[in-house]
Amino acid sequence: MTTEDIINALSDEKIQEFPQEYFLQNDTDVKGYLRSLLDERGLKIRDLIPKLNYERTYTYQLFSGHRDPTRIFVFRLAVVLGLGFEQTQRTLFITGNKLLYAKVRYDAAIIFCLQHSYDVQKTEDLLKEIGEESLFFP
Repeated sequence: MTTEDIINALSDEKIQEFPQEYFLQNDTDVKGYLRSLLDERGLKIRDLIPKLNYERTYTYQLFSGHRDPTRIFVFRLAVVLGLGFEQTQRTLFITGNKLLYAKVRYDAAIIFCLQHSYDVQKTEDLLKEIGEESLFFP
């Protein structure tokens, strides 16, 4: 699959526009929001450590609010938890990260993976196939 195929597939799917109010105010507690994502799925931080491929201490610091979640962390979390595109965008916004933008090659690949519920391996395979940097195994 080429990048052009991915971008064409995304444009065919008509990515949902978000209501402006959705992103106007960010008064959501990052730590609470991240923990709620786990609670909704009945998971603990320790369950995610091997899946996210981060050090244990670093992962706990992200979820406790001692470190700011990076964009790559949000992408990894989205794939591992099976978040959809909209919920990933919301998570990026709440954590103060740049939103996914389909005209950016890497972002287009991540959007495609999210919209098609790709797991870690399928995401990695697609990124490798189009010559992009690995998400989970830098």
